[in-house]
Amino acid sequence: MPIPPKHSNECDQGWRAVLPHGERLLWHCRPNGGVQISDFFTPRLPFALVFTAFAIFWMAATSQMAQMGPASGGALDLFPLLGLSFMFVGLYMAFGIPFWDAYERRHSSYALTDEAAYIAMDLFGRRSLKRFPISDMNALELEDGPQGTVWFNRDVQVYRKTSSYRTTNSVRQTYTTTTRTGFKGIDAPRTIYQMILGQMHRSHHATSS
Repeated sequence: MPIPPKHSNECDQGWRAVLPHGERLLWHCRPNGGVQISDFFTPRLPFALVFTAFAIFWMAATSQMAQMGPASGGALDLFPLLGLSFMFVGLYMAFGIPFWDAYERRHSSYALTDEAAYIAMDLFGRRSLKRFPISDMNALELEDGPQGTVWFNRDVQVYRKTSSYRTTNSVRQTYTTTTRTGFKGIDAPRTIYQMILGQMHRSHHATSS
């Protein structure tokens, strides 16, 4: 499914061509694809910086240990390299994610109908269209501003892992990851928030009646 073109008339026609019969197009736009300073200052930043600093400390400490040991070219010489992957992960969380998110927005298009929200993307030649029914939206949130974000879905995945140690019994650990979906970097986000909220109320009344 091609992402609709920029011109409004062609964009209307492009979206109407892919919408299910009977759905009414209420709004569509292309999000802002720029990187802003505020994109870096998120709750993720402190953790990413600590993660990166620990990786650098690990590489410095193990490099010093390798220099103090016998010059045999053994496995100890490879220890500093193990920290590289962790350092890159930390740098990606701190600085890479905002750039990747901006790249995604530049290759995305959003639409809202009276039945669902749509996100169309064209990444590296692979085109996709995702539909999020209003009746299934579970987390409507507004990040207001001249260009803000309206979140409407939250997906929580739970992972369980059992580890065994020689000196202790098995330890069961639980990890959770949360993925939010929404219209990111859009103009007049409060207006779109109110539109979705109104459609959610209509959907609820239609279901309960």
